[in-house]
Amino acid sequence: MQSLPPFNILVVDDHALVREAFTSMLKGEFPQATVVSTGTCAEAMVEARTHDYEIALVDIELGDRSGMELTTELRTLTNPPKIIAVSMHQEETFVSRTMQLGARSYVTKDAPPHELFDAIRCTLEGRSYISRELAQKFADRSIRKGSAGQVHEKLSNRELEVLMQLARGKSLKQVALDLSLSPRTVAVHKHNLCRKTGLKGTVEILRYCQSNGLA
Repeated sequence: MQSLPPFNILVVDDHALVREAFTSMLKGEFPQATVVSTGTCAEAMVEARTHDYEIALVDIELGDRSGMELTTELRTLTNPPKIIAVSMHQEETFVSRTMQLGARSYVTKDAPPHELFDAIRCTLEGRSYISRELAQKFADRSIRKGSAGQVHEKLSNRELEVLMQLARGKSLKQVALDLSLSPRTVAVHKHNLCRKTGLKGTVEILRYCQSNGLA
């Protein structure tokens, strides 16, 4: 395998243990790489404006803002990093939306480490990479998918996250804790997503998400 030249990796994740684990793994696999980690979107943008990064590993769920919003903002830089989304989410909507926003690759957090390494190598070469199991699921659903528009496409990134959290049976308080938002903010997002989609209550949200591969 051809060795890579020196390059920089920015890790963005709001969990300290995850950041440390990723940093350790990446330094072991890519000794020629400089790996820097940040815990918030704000920190990530300061770092990305100060130094050039070839790769940015971005968690989709971050405390201060959505990782999808960060992906969009990173793409506005003069010399933007190639973005690899790293997430627990395996839903088709998260993959397609994140990549439409500018991510080059998408790796699930439960994928084996070698998939993350493969994703970095592919992305550096200008190619895209999606976790193997997720790619198969994505392909199968695309074949079965109808041509009708889906109402959740109207939602903002945060509203989509709240929708999917509610579909998992979580209370507003639980959603607020998971997304590092206030219960009031989550309630506002729920109100807005219900208004946009026409869904009324948790049961309709659950049924919709199940029928559209979101739960």
